[in-house]
Amino acid sequence: MNTESWIRILQQHYPISILTPSLPEGVHKRRPKPKPKDKGPHPKRSAWNVHKFGGSSFENSDSYSFVASLINEFHGKNLVVVSALSGITNHLYSVCRRAKLPEWAQSDEWINLITKISQTIKNRLGSSQSGEKEMRRFAADLIYLSGVLSGMSTASEQDQESIEQMVVGYGEIWSARLMTQTMRDDYGRSAAFLDARDVLVVDQQDLSIDVQWDATREKLKKWFYNCRNCDVLIVTGFIARNLDGLPVTLKRNGSDFSATIFSVLTKANSVTIWKDVDGMYTADPKKHANARFIPEQTFEEAEEASRRGAFVIQADCIAPAKAFNIPIFLRNCFNLSCPGTRIGSPIVDKIEQRGGGRRSVLSEVVLKDEAAMHAESCSECGEDKTRDEVTVDHLMESIERMTQGEESDAVVEETTVSVAKTQASQMEAHQDPLYPSESIATTVNVCAPPTDDMSILEITV
Repeated sequence: MNTESWIRILQQHYPISILTPSLPEGVHKRRPKPKPKDKGPHPKRSAWNVHKFGGSSFENSDSYSFVASLINEFHGKNLVVVSALSGITNHLYSVCRRAKLPEWAQSDEWINLITKISQTIKNRLGSSQSGEKEMRRFAADLIYLSGVLSGMSTASEQDQESIEQMVVGYGEIWSARLMTQTMRDDYGRSAAFLDARDVLVVDQQDLSIDVQWDATREKLKKWFYNCRNCDVLIVTGFIARNLDGLPVTLKRNGSDFSATIFSVLTKANSVTIWKDVDGMYTADPKKHANARFIPEQTFEEAEEASRRGAFVIQADCIAPAKAFNIPIFLRNCFNLSCPGTRIGSPIVDKIEQRGGGRRSVLSEVVLKDEAAMHAESCSECGEDKTRDEVTVDHLMESIERMTQGEESDAVVEETTVSVAKTQASQMEAHQDPLYPSESIATTVNVCAPPTDDMSILEITV
C-alpha cells in the first residue's frame, strides 16, 4: 500500500486535506478559546504536583475530556504523565510482528491502527484548527513509521528490537498530544507537550533501568527555558532514550516509573497515580469479596507487597519517590469519593521502646491538606478504623498529651507542636477530597535527606 492509499483511508474518517495548509471551507482560521471556568486563582507554587493516568483511563475520545476536566480542578502547576489509548500499545506490538511479513501495509493491524487513532482525533477535536493540526502530525508519523517498518523484514534481530522499542512508544505520543490540545481548547490552559525522549536518559541493562540523572536534569532545564509559563505539562510515559540516543521503553508499568522520575526532577509535592481501583487492598477486590482496603502504607511495606505479587504499583516505580520522600497516592479516577491509599513515610510514628521507657516520637507531619486527607481511613470504601490508623482525632490527641506532659519523656519542640496543631486543624477543616487547598509549609522533623550526591532539580516558573 503506497502513501496515497492509506492517506485515502485517513480521509474517510477525517475528510480534510492533510497535505496542504488550507482549511476546509467554513472553518475559521483561529478558533476562539473559551473562557476558563471561574475556579478561583491558580496560586504559584515552588513545586509541581505530578499525576499519572494509565490506559484504563483512556478508553475512548470522551475519556480525554473527562481526564482534562479532572486535571483542571487542581490548582497550581500540574505535570501529567499519560499512557497510550487503551489497547494501542499491544496493537503497535502486533504491527511490528506483522511488519516482518510481506505486504504488512495491507494488514488489518495497520489499517485498524490508522482508523482508531484517526477516529479518536476526529471525535475529540472535531473540524477545528487544532484537529487539523493533530491529523497532520499523525499523518507525518505514519509516513515515518511506514518507512521504518518497511525495513523490519530484512533487519537483524538486534535492529528489529530497536525498531520495536521505537514504534511502540508512539501510542503515548499520540495520547499526550491529544490531551495537550484538549486542555488548551476546552479550558484555555497554558498546556505544553513534552516527549519524554527529548529529556529522559536511561542506562538499560537486561532488566535493570538506571536513570542518568545529571544528563536528564540538564536536558530538562534547557527544554523548560521555552516553556516557563506553562501551568499544565503533559508528558509521555513509558518511553525514554538510552545512552546511545536510541528510543527505548521503560518496560512493564513504565508510565508509573516515568511519574516518579519526573516527581524527583521537578521536586514535586506528591505523585498521584490514577487507576481503576480505589488503592491497595489485602487481596484482589475483584476476586475476593472480603479484601480489606489499605488507607496507608510505608514505602517499605508497598515494596514488599509488590515483591509478593501486588501489581497495583511496582517496587522499581516506588524507588525514586522513596529516595526523596515524595508521597505517592493511589486513587480511582472513577470513584473520586475515595481518597485512596497513601504510600510514604509515616505521618506519626508508633510508640517505640527505648531503654525500658516509652517515648512518643512525632517524626513527620504532612503539612499539605491533600496529603493529610489521603492519610485518613476511607470510610466510603467500607474500611473500619483501627488503633493503628492515623486520623485527625488521633493526631490532635497525641499533640495535646505532649503539651500537657502526660508523656513525661516526650521531647517535642514548641514550634513543632504549634505547626502540627495548625495543620491538624487544617486536616479537620478539609472536607472535599478532590480539591486540596494550599498549605503553609513542607515537613516537620523529617528524616535526614539522602546522602546520594544526586541533587534535585527545582524548577520555578
